[in-house]
Amino acid sequence: MDNLMSDKIKERLLNIFNQRFNIDFTKWDKDYYTKNLLGEDIKLSARDLLYIYFDVKSQFNITIPQEEIANGKFITFGGIYDVVESQVKLKNIS
Repeated sequence: MDNLMSDKIKERLLNIFNQRFNIDFTKWDKDYYTKNLLGEDIKLSARDLLYIYFDVKSQFNITIPQEEIANGKFITFGGIYDVVESQVKLKNIS
């Protein structure tokens, strides 16, 4: 996937977090991309992850595989980014 597409995905994800929860990852160190969204630093709830799930599905018009959630990929910003990027890539190939 080219850098332009990757940048657009990241920008849209950052926008989801900012609009939905007033969280601006750009103000923090890149380490926050790997922090657990439910942890002490970011403090989202499980319900908040559902909001993110539906926002991502809607914004990117993708399906998020259950395995990705079960494997813990949907618990960090970086993990969500990876899931979205791979699903957008699959969608574009189809």
